[in-house]
Amino acid sequence: MPHPRGQSAPQATQLYEMVVVRHGLMLVGDAMSGKSCALQCLAGALGDLKDSGVEGPLYQRVAVRSINPKAVTMGQLYGEADKATQEWKDGVLAVTFRYCPPWLVLDGPVDALWIENMNT
Repeated sequence: MPHPRGQSAPQATQLYEMVVVRHGLMLVGDAMSGKSCALQCLAGALGDLKDSGVEGPLYQRVAVRSINPKAVTMGQLYGEADKATQEWKDGVLAVTFRYCPPWLVLDGPVDALWIENMNT
């Protein structure tokens, strides 16, 4: 069932309340339930507040980057040591955060292995 039009603002408000107190969070729901709309609504609102001169610690333009964590290996996602040289090679997450501090959306099916690795 498509997401009812106009419901993004309340969901974005709830999402903002979580972003204020958490460094990372998970949006879970059925397809077409409004997860992406709430995220885009909040990102746009934070940027608009910044542009209009309203002061706030989270009021800034937000770059949203999406990665499907199941599309790469765990080593490619988090980083790994080269087997031959033992030299560390950063993964997609580290590189993305280092060069462009965005909101990083891991968009894909939830997998216990990569979720557990996020905690470590």
